[in-house]
Amino acid sequence: MALALGLALPAGAALAQPAPGASMPKQRPSGESAACPGGRTGPIALRAADAATVPPLLPDEPVCLRLRPRQSAFFRVAPEAGGFYTVSTRKLARSTDTVLEMLDAQSRVLAQDDDGGSEELSSSIEVGPELGATLLRAGTLEDQGGTFELVLVRDAPRPPPDFPISLVAAAAQPPLAAGQEVTLRLRRGQSAYYALPAERGRLVARTLKLQGETDTVLTLLDANGQQLDEDDDGGGGNASALPLDGAPAGQLFLRASILGNTPGSFDLVLRQEEPPPPPDFPTTLEQARQQGPLPAEGTRSITLRRRQQAIFALPPDQALVIQTRNLASGTDTVLALLDQDGEVLQEDDDGGSDLASRIATASAGGRAAFVRAASLNGAPGSFDLVLRPVGGTASPGGAASIEEAARRPTLLPGEAVAVQLEAGEAAVFALPHDGRPVQALTFDLQNGADTVLELLDAEGQVLEENDDADGGLGSRLLAGPQPRPAYLRATGSGGAAASFSLVIVRPVP
Repeated sequence: MALALGLALPAGAALAQPAPGASMPKQRPSGESAACPGGRTGPIALRAADAATVPPLLPDEPVCLRLRPRQSAFFRVAPEAGGFYTVSTRKLARSTDTVLEMLDAQSRVLAQDDDGGSEELSSSIEVGPELGATLLRAGTLEDQGGTFELVLVRDAPRPPPDFPISLVAAAAQPPLAAGQEVTLRLRRGQSAYYALPAERGRLVARTLKLQGETDTVLTLLDANGQQLDEDDDGGGGNASALPLDGAPAGQLFLRASILGNTPGSFDLVLRQEEPPPPPDFPTTLEQARQQGPLPAEGTRSITLRRRQQAIFALPPDQALVIQTRNLASGTDTVLALLDQDGEVLQEDDDGGSDLASRIATASAGGRAAFVRAASLNGAPGSFDLVLRPVGGTASPGGAASIEEAARRPTLLPGEAVAVQLEAGEAAVFALPHDGRPVQALTFDLQNGADTVLELLDAEGQVLEENDDADGGLGSRLLAGPQPRPAYLRATGSGGAAASFSLVIVRPVP
């Protein structure tokens, strides 16, 4: 028999009025649920204190929940569930993302799951008598609300774990000692918790001897279970390494779990490790100021450790393009321009293609004083940091000046050229020397680019100009019969950055 519970109303909220002649529904202090399609109405508790006033969860009797934003449903588990059972969410309505928590009598979280269920965004928790759970909370991620089904299934008895599986249990045991190595075999959705010693020195928590596809995650928690730090793959491969030397004072805990809530086996150890040698680049604003600005053109090789960043002072009054290149496997860089006080003015993740970054100081309105180079999510990585002045070298596809364009091959009719300009840059091209008329046009404009085309004589005087052609942001310009040499200059409107393609064609007679 399925007990279906629907949209829960806040405690004290009025229910919909019945049709004339019908009896008023009974008011419940815990809230009344609206009907799910094909199900029956029934009460749910919107507070942990009200869970005793509503029917408990029974094995194989699904409950349909419709939660409003910021609502959760609380349930006791019926004795018929036995000591071993699994609670899961399923049949999630569109965009619903569930979260399940098992609570003790003081409403402290003993176990939690977000996406460990068999369906996308669903949740699942395996419970044993060692957990000491008395309540279940069913909610949604970030309290967005949603519709889903909650079901409890009895499990066969499992051997009890030989490690603490909750923060409460870890607090009742001695801290994990430096050098102590424990072997953990985690079931799906299970985590191991350990209190950490008060004297942490240069301790590093590491996972070792990972079996099969095990991918570990180490999380540093405070006494209230709030996350302070986390590491996934800092130990190399799927292993984790979490330095504790920078952790705050007070009672702290370590949670060891497996990525994706899958089962797995590994060893956990705390080790005293010598600090790594200092980096050969500044990592703070003060160090960057003391070292002085980088050259306006050049390359700097950087290797970042976990949670490390490189900060460099920039040459004053110089428009620059800054990019990362030659990224080591798995490295994903992030560049940021900072002002004199270290405030972020502009940031770029993947603007340099693939996982590389690319940023121009002109985008910060002349306020950029530093550049910060880091890896996404603080992961370790290696790469080159490349600086070049705007206009100091040829733009891709064109020359930076008439003098340079004169030394290059002329444009060929019908052959498109890709052009990428930073703010303040221009690309100059020589026109064919035969003097015949050509029509130049820009197309395939990227990210809202707005181009300007100019026809120049040998002295750089502007003979013709076009900004917006054919009702769009592209440009079209006709260069009629005239003396050669002549040149075509392409820029972004107002000196803005622009990426586009350029082609010249012979006009139809």
